[in-house]
Amino acid sequence: MALSAFSTPRYLRIVRASGWYDLIVTWPFALPWTFALLYAQLGALGQALGLSGTLHPLDATHVLLANLLGSVVVVWSIARIVAPTVLLGRLDGVARILFATWQIFAVSQGASAVVLGFTVIELLFGVLQWWRVDGEQRGRFSALAPAAT
Repeated sequence: MALSAFSTPRYLRIVRASGWYDLIVTWPFALPWTFALLYAQLGALGQALGLSGTLHPLDATHVLLANLLGSVVVVWSIARIVAPTVLLGRLDGVARILFATWQIFAVSQGASAVVLGFTVIELLFGVLQWWRVDGEQRGRFSALAPAAT
């Protein structure tokens, strides 16, 4: 039994939804003061749930890297919300698999397991954005071809 392909409109709704998810979850990373608040809340959540691993105290370099990541992801999110395409979905799918890989690696190295909550969503959207789309040509580069919106 073959799994059915997504229609292009349905696929683009998934790409747009992943953009909204990223915007909502990631915007606090873009600003130093909101990142510090979020980081403290994630630490408290991990402790309340009794999760393994630690969130280390922040220094200026941690905040800078989080703010850079947050800024880029906010812009990337807006691109997928405003103008979703198969190309953006496929690229986002790759990024999500990379993010999930590094999140799992970080937890294996002692980072707080609270990160794994994000990993589940990364993997879900990663798989959905690599799902076949109706009318998509099979070929070496077809997965990166833009779809009509």
